[in-house]
Amino acid sequence: MKLYIPCIKPDAPGPQIPVMVQDGFSWRVLFFGWFGLLTYGAWISALLAAAVTMIVLHVLKGFWPRLDLVVAIHAVLASFTAEIRLWEQRLNGRVPGTPIAAPSRDIALLRWMDQQQYAPSYGTSPEFPCASS
Repeated sequence: MKLYIPCIKPDAPGPQIPVMVQDGFSWRVLFFGWFGLLTYGAWISALLAAAVTMIVLHVLKGFWPRLDLVVAIHAVLASFTAEIRLWEQRLNGRVPGTPIAAPSRDIALLRWMDQQQYAPSYGTSPEFPCASS
């Protein structure tokens, strides 16, 4: 089981689908570094990490002599990917909710939808896109 943290915008009108942030280590960020953060949509954090990496490589004169430092930067980014993504979501105006334990993102989204209470002004529960598609 993995923990997923739903992030929603509290001031958005009507129902919305949250951004599900998986808690834990990210292998994608370990191998690709700040480019892996870009694939998660964490633009600000990825560009800050890229700038720090490039400055360090420029100051230390080259990539290959300091490959150990680049691997260390990637390991730190991969270890803190969930916290970085949650910080990015807060910057975008989203609020993290209660963590949900589930084997996959889709099941976590279904469990989150089961917990929601909707106002009677909508009449019936809103239709969300199918999580398994």
